[in-house]
Amino acid sequence: MINESEIRRWWDIFKRDNPLTEVRILGRGKTFSGYYTNPEKLIADIRAYEGYGIYATINAIKDSCYGRTQHDCIIQKPKATTSDNDIEFRTTLLIDLDPERSSDTNASDAEKALAWETAKNIIKYLADQGFEKPVIADSANGYHLLYKVYLDNIPENTELIKNFLQVLDMLFSSDAVKIDTSVFNASRISKLIGTKSAKGTDTPERPQRQSFFCYVPESYKEVDIAYIKKVASYLPKPEQPSRYNNYSTEKFDIRSFISQHGIGIAKETRFSGGLKLILDECPFGGHKAPDSALFVMDSGAIAFRCLHNSCQHFHWREFRLHYDPQAYDRREQEEYARKRRYYSGAPQKTVAPIVEDKRGKVWLSMKDIVWQDPSELVSIASGISALDRKIMGFTLGDLTIFSGLSGSGKTTFLDFFALNAVQRGEKTAIFSGELKGSRFQSWIDQMAAGKAFVRQKAGYDDIYYAPKNISDKINDWLDGKLFLYNNDYGSNWDQLYDKIVEVIHTEGIRLVMIDNLMALEFDDSDQNSRETRFVKQVKDLCTRENIHVILVCHPRKEQSFQLLRKESIAGTANLTNLCDNLIISHRVGNDFEKRAKDFFGAAKVAEYMCFDVVLEIVKNRSIGVTDYLIGLYYEPETRRIKNDIAENIIFGWQEEPVQTSFEQVAPMPEDIDDLPL
Repeated sequence: MINESEIRRWWDIFKRDNPLTEVRILGRGKTFSGYYTNPEKLIADIRAYEGYGIYATINAIKDSCYGRTQHDCIIQKPKATTSDNDIEFRTTLLIDLDPERSSDTNASDAEKALAWETAKNIIKYLADQGFEKPVIADSANGYHLLYKVYLDNIPENTELIKNFLQVLDMLFSSDAVKIDTSVFNASRISKLIGTKSAKGTDTPERPQRQSFFCYVPESYKEVDIAYIKKVASYLPKPEQPSRYNNYSTEKFDIRSFISQHGIGIAKETRFSGGLKLILDECPFGGHKAPDSALFVMDSGAIAFRCLHNSCQHFHWREFRLHYDPQAYDRREQEEYARKRRYYSGAPQKTVAPIVEDKRGKVWLSMKDIVWQDPSELVSIASGISALDRKIMGFTLGDLTIFSGLSGSGKTTFLDFFALNAVQRGEKTAIFSGELKGSRFQSWIDQMAAGKAFVRQKAGYDDIYYAPKNISDKINDWLDGKLFLYNNDYGSNWDQLYDKIVEVIHTEGIRLVMIDNLMALEFDDSDQNSRETRFVKQVKDLCTRENIHVILVCHPRKEQSFQLLRKESIAGTANLTNLCDNLIISHRVGNDFEKRAKDFFGAAKVAEYMCFDVVLEIVKNRSIGVTDYLIGLYYEPETRRIKNDIAENIIFGWQEEPVQTSFEQVAPMPEDIDDLPL
């Protein structure tokens, strides 16, 4: 028996825009095929094939296939069925999970429960990578996760999907459940949802089941190819011959490496591409088994993964360097050390200056000055990778002025800086003179939630928010780490200054943001003198308390039709003269293209037109960086600034690992309400 409603639903989801479909019927040693553009005709014709396995193509077929013999009818032993060359383009990325069992049998309920647990792990993992929501289908004996895509049918994309599935196989396949890595071909057929399984004998322990949809997202959005490429890039490749392996083509002896360094292995298991070695403990975060593993591919390539978000940036090279610091060249060693510092959840230690007394001599010789190691300067990471590499982020003791035209994302950047500081164990205090507390909270929660957890406001195209249950988790995480000044106490600078000093001492604040200069009230009547006094006071605060302050300054109104420069910042020249960094945000569009050409040149500007926003380092005192551009992306659903199009930060409110574990257990299936859908 078929479920006609589910078949119509399948058609509406997958064939609304590209209706031509081949249905293929298999069983009893026979093959049948038919091409259809009308779901009602297809349903009428397949009713006679109960007891067979009924499948259909999942990608867009070339119109010419409709001219084959099986046009609007089902025939046995067709001369031709859909081949890879018959696919116009890919519309669906299929992840097929089936429990391990004897061939030609149906899955038991316990075996299906394991497949469901694996499916949930994959959904969580891909959501954390930035994927859109999938359609989830019960395929009768397992589960299908179907992601919407739009990919040209070219060899490069076939290889991409193949590598993508192999990565999922590496991470998620177990002795109990397998990811089918063979479904990468463009002409792939898959279970027609709404039809029944025809495998094996129908018994109470192993019944023949009906396939059906478990979940269909309200908005079924395409996954950008960049996210697929990111996951596919995790497939390890054998190291090339070099001086570090004596230019050998032999496989790395992982067994000897494990033995030599006393690395504990909790369990070994195989997946289709190699061997999975579950570690006793992750070397980076101390996470216990079964949360981290080595993957030794049959090709000789090796991968390391820990499931905890704090360890997601550490791979095989970092794992090897942890145990063998001389494994690679100095550049690799320094990059590993930088990663350990950059992604640490603990704040950097402050190096206390050594002084003889409060001020020392009036005139100093060079021998009187205590040498300071530049590598030990303490900075707070901004989360903008190019900014952190170029000027070391926000160095303690410095003042940064941040500016930009209206709509250039100044407040968005501050929210992003604040969350990234908290992510790295730094406490932040913010004065936001133009935002109500509820609006500030809503925006910061939306950014922290991420694309997998925000919801779209009903009836609106571009309004998103973090639902209450997610907001509560985020705000629990931010409690005691992010502090917002209560505007009910007014915006008088002298009063605010005292409260800033107080919160620095009581809460250990090292990053202060003032948004913005125009929102402050001063007792002085003369604008230039009050702004000079203000900026000197802020600069002295940075130095004395060893903190970093980010001050938002708006441009002069008359600058709205020019490219923003240092001279465009409203206020006294002492603002930009006394600051250590001046950073300007430019929103990319026609206006930016026209304004920036005169300053940077047409060729330079053309390089940045693919981005959503450009951050410009106009001034940096300590290193001397000027006129340096950083192209960034903007994600409207979350208000996030992104270093690359496929970036998806997992903030600390998500305490659980990105999947349950590398070792399968046998829980019963749960509702999908707890998934990021």
